[in-house]
Amino acid sequence: MKWSVQIVRPSTHNVESTSVLINFPSGRYLFNCSEGTQRLSFENKVRVSKLTAVFLTRVDWSSMGGLPGMLLTLADTGAKNLTISGGHNLTHAIAATRHFILRNEMGIRVSEMRDGDVAAVYKDENLKVTPVHIYPDNYKATDKELGVDESEDAKTRQMLVARAFGTQKPQQTAADKKKNKKRQGEQQQQKKRGYYNESCDGAVIEKRLQELESQQIERQKGRADNEAVYSMKKRARSPEQGGRPIQAADMVLPKTTPTPASICYIAEGPEVPGKFDVQAAKALGLKQGPLYGKLTRGESVTAPDGTVIHPSQCVGPARLSGILIIIDCPTPAYINSLTSNPKFAPYMESSGQSDPELRKRLLLVIHSLGPGVAQDKQYKTWAAQFPSHVQHMVSVPEYVPDENPFQRHLRVHAAMSAIDPATYVLPQSSNTAELPIKSFLDSNKVIVPSSLMSFDFEPKPQLDCTNVQPALSPEEMLEQVQVKLQEEQQSAMDGSKNSCNSSTTSAVTVTNDNSDELIVCPIGTGSSIPSIYRNVSANIISVNGYGGIVLDCGESTVSLLKRFLGYPKRNVHNTRINLSYTEFVSSLKLLYISHMHADHHLGAILLLHEWNKLTKSMQNRPRLTIVAPARFLSWILDYSGVQALGLERIDFVSCHNIRIAHDQDSGSFQSRGGSQASTDAKVDKIMSDLGLSDIRTCSVIHCPWAYGLSLTHKSGWKLVYSGDTRPCSSLVTLGRLGNKKPTVLLHEATHSDDLIKDAIAKRHTTVSEAVAMALGMGAENLLMTHFSQRCLSLPRWDLETVRRQNLPRYGNLSQFSSNQTSASTSNGDTGSDESMATASSNSDDEELMEDDVDDEPVALDDVNAAEEALMRELSEPLSEGEDDGNISDHSQGTLDCLKIASAFDMSVYGPSDIARYRYNTRHLRKVLRDEIRLFIEEEKEAGVKDEDESNGKETKIKSAKDKQKQSGKAKN
Repeated sequence: MKWSVQIVRPSTHNVESTSVLINFPSGRYLFNCSEGTQRLSFENKVRVSKLTAVFLTRVDWSSMGGLPGMLLTLADTGAKNLTISGGHNLTHAIAATRHFILRNEMGIRVSEMRDGDVAAVYKDENLKVTPVHIYPDNYKATDKELGVDESEDAKTRQMLVARAFGTQKPQQTAADKKKNKKRQGEQQQQKKRGYYNESCDGAVIEKRLQELESQQIERQKGRADNEAVYSMKKRARSPEQGGRPIQAADMVLPKTTPTPASICYIAEGPEVPGKFDVQAAKALGLKQGPLYGKLTRGESVTAPDGTVIHPSQCVGPARLSGILIIIDCPTPAYINSLTSNPKFAPYMESSGQSDPELRKRLLLVIHSLGPGVAQDKQYKTWAAQFPSHVQHMVSVPEYVPDENPFQRHLRVHAAMSAIDPATYVLPQSSNTAELPIKSFLDSNKVIVPSSLMSFDFEPKPQLDCTNVQPALSPEEMLEQVQVKLQEEQQSAMDGSKNSCNSSTTSAVTVTNDNSDELIVCPIGTGSSIPSIYRNVSANIISVNGYGGIVLDCGESTVSLLKRFLGYPKRNVHNTRINLSYTEFVSSLKLLYISHMHADHHLGAILLLHEWNKLTKSMQNRPRLTIVAPARFLSWILDYSGVQALGLERIDFVSCHNIRIAHDQDSGSFQSRGGSQASTDAKVDKIMSDLGLSDIRTCSVIHCPWAYGLSLTHKSGWKLVYSGDTRPCSSLVTLGRLGNKKPTVLLHEATHSDDLIKDAIAKRHTTVSEAVAMALGMGAENLLMTHFSQRCLSLPRWDLETVRRQNLPRYGNLSQFSSNQTSASTSNGDTGSDESMATASSNSDDEELMEDDVDDEPVALDDVNAAEEALMRELSEPLSEGEDDGNISDHSQGTLDCLKIASAFDMSVYGPSDIARYRYNTRHLRKVLRDEIRLFIEEEKEAGVKDEDESNGKETKIKSAKDKQKQSGKAKN
């Protein structure tokens, strides 16, 4: 038997929670799943596919923020029968996710381990996990926290979890698995084709959406303003829900209140079978074979002479495996409750209840501690009472350096920063701890944990640091890049002496440029799920003199903002946004959520919690406006019973109520909504808070209740944000509204032009379609984002393909913008006939989908995908020819009327940065090509290493068996 404990992520100033994974051959057990856990598992190749159970030390977002995204990914890979254990309110928190998660084939059991329930213990063939509840000083646990909750409210919560995730089912046979795999494959193919077989173009789709909106408006006449949900005991449907049948998301979740309880865990390993004595078995007349296995499994066997042989005659006594303790003490206020809890007494050397056998079995204690706890004298005295042989891992922000765990992304980011440091801001991190670990306990058994650090319990207890990789700081990574660039430049200069036609130019860079009124900072630029190179959607804007704006807020947005802006101090590399993380969040005025797909809003809970924590004690008690689909309000209302979010200081505006809609009688777009009195007051307030002259939304073509946004500022700039969408006339109209052209169009460009069928099936936009949308609304600058995770390279487009795009209701782009494109056609590639034909066919292949569509979780996470991406990238030249001096990458195309850039995580784009981008694309493209090559080399090298280790184990086993055979023959 072999099992071990692995650190997924230690606690730092950037991430509060410690994540731990226990590995058995037959299952894996995760303790805490903070935001970014899934992305880090991709980075470090931590396998969670066999996840059996999840344990949460606290029912709050710091411990469970990565769980909803993890559940979506696990469900889509076929994982089933997962148990989630934690404290009071856990069922409520999981049930609240029904607003955006529906995976009723997964089978989840939620176990609330209550303090007063002696049966609240998790046990299977691998582990026995006992909870130890601790509370802050002067807090008295309620009856609901202490006893088993059998109330009607509890049953309602359990029913909603079952509706969203299904119930656990018996393990399937091999035949059932084969049948289900075939069915899942057919369902996946149907999903790729789209839910509806009827084909229609974008104009028909928009017409149907507008008819649906008109019906919804009629239905809501006479109803109270949907914002009254704040004070209503029973939730009314929003205008968006209309008259469709009631679903799990519409059902009211009973109210609850937050609990401060924290849970520590005592995890006991299984019984280890005794060692088989081969010599004793042979002495009893048994030959090597199946009988040995039966004896090992505890079965009696009959020898050739008829003698019955029992396991005790040749199998040593079984023993109990080791014990692990995970301690979660959030603040010094919990220390009294922790140190006085009798469940720890048997493991303490100086305790009157000390148990020698349990002390001997205790091998590892993981201390996950909040600020100030590790330096508390009472806590250190208590921790010193554990047996001297115990290994301590101290996961505390004061002792753990705030390293950047995403080294591959940092490697790319540093290379881009060397090309354009004003745009690609180096993230903040530190490789130095605040305090030395000896200030905790002066012992050689105390260590600061790092990602991938392991402790083996079986077959031999030992600390294993072989997989821990040194993390470079941004400055060290940049230095490596600069050395490489100098070597390449020197090599190019040497080569130019032998070639009169060769020419080299440096990238166009600036050290600082704060002249732009509008600066957009994409924090996450990937789609669907986080990957090692791109996180999911998030964008921020800091409006000088007014406050901050967040446009979509995917998982890990808060963590990335801390690195981008700096926490606790300002990021010295970020000279464009002169605010620290704390200053930006404290000044936040507007949070906008475009739609309810998880990759666009899972980071919002932590952001709201942080905003509330930073601003609740301010003298002016600032307020925050949220503009989002009405279902987002339902989600945060439900979750606010678990954790305080400051909803009493939040003004909610439904996207539905400030949208423009097409009036079929007049043929024009008009502003529509429900009851306007409350909405208008809130809109006026946010416009005043941010200095806006207009804020509007429009329905877009992606999933139900998906919206685009337009912000116009008094200083003159205008921003249009697409969210996720197919090309649609409503967004073009929104961009043209008020005879004001967008200064920047922030538009999704999920798929390359050759994946037009995927774009249609998933309701996304191709690169050339995004360019066409920008031309259609007359935008001055286009910033593309939300790229497919399957490809790292920069997106490509060509002018002929752009001109062939048909914008719904407006027709072919060349009919009204040929004067803009024809003059610049000669400056770009014309593209292949095949790509143009494929891209131009999109209007005829549109399909209407009324049900929700989840983005397919495809990522550049294996060698095959990377090699495919590299071949696709290498099929195009870096530049059109050598006679242009390599000034710009003309395969990207150029437009005098439109400046275009492709966004990357944690970067800064004003109009001047977007204009400069075209001169750097060749250099940026080379960076990404080199990274793909390096990724392939690293993965192949790791694969060879794993294969060698596997072959080595097989060789050892074969060698041992051969020795046993030779020994038997010699004796015979």
